[in-house]
Amino acid sequence: MFSSLIEKITGKDDLERIACKEDPQRLNKYLKTRHLLFPKKPRRFLDADNFTQDELRELIDQESKELEGNQIELWILEVDGKKRLPAFSSEKKAQAFAAEMSQELNKVFSLGYLEVLLSEITKHTEIDFIDLNLFNKNSWEIGTR
Repeated sequence: MFSSLIEKITGKDDLERIACKEDPQRLNKYLKTRHLLFPKKPRRFLDADNFTQDELRELIDQESKELEGNQIELWILEVDGKKRLPAFSSEKKAQAFAAEMSQELNKVFSLGYLEVLLSEITKHTEIDFIDLNLFNKNSWEIGTR
């Protein structure tokens, strides 16, 4: 409750308050205990103009159920030849990413995510950067190599 009150006052969640202090050692220490949300790669990107609202809802619901399964493929973005993995401190931040990606791609999709520690992701995934809270007011780039 105290944390949510501070977030309402500052506009920053717990992770953002630490990251904005620009102290990499403190941030790395915190990230060893703080779970993040990592988006799963959508299986389908749908053109909303080609479906009725009911058809879209049905397809997105079906996709959501598929994303709940055991097979996990993270949504790694490739920018300028670098592999970048978005990570989010909350569902709200992940939804802002999904909305921006939907507009950029001009497609709709279902967003699923995996909630784990950063260290669990980086030891099993070859990436160059973590983009923390990508497309949000406060965002950070964390190099992994």
